[in-house]
Amino acid sequence: MSTEPTSPDERPTDAASGYDQTEAFHRVTDVLKCKWTLAIVNAMGNDAARPSELQRTLPGLSAKVLTDRLKKLESFGLIERQVFAEVPPRVEYTLTPRGAELARVLGDLVAFINRWEPSEP
Repeated sequence: MSTEPTSPDERPTDAASGYDQTEAFHRVTDVLKCKWTLAIVNAMGNDAARPSELQRTLPGLSAKVLTDRLKKLESFGLIERQVFAEVPPRVEYTLTPRGAELARVLGDLVAFINRWEPSEP
């Protein structure tokens, strides 16, 4: 017998706000499932970053994947894109407050990873 909720009414929610935790989990998973997402957020830190800077900082990250990830992060409200009216055009990305919160959580995760000692087999 399945323990999965069978209807939206059975999904876990915050009763006060009606916030659907299952849907929120899926949205967060959608953002984080790309192996480059956390690396990009981490590389941005608290500074504005240009795509070329990010690509130099993250060897192996293709321009296409970087562009796709930046668009995804922007659509989820984690980063903001600012275009400067210059020749040649200049684009910079900065973390939003939500993105900065993710960066803080990521910092905690990195600290955890650095303390991690694999157990002997």
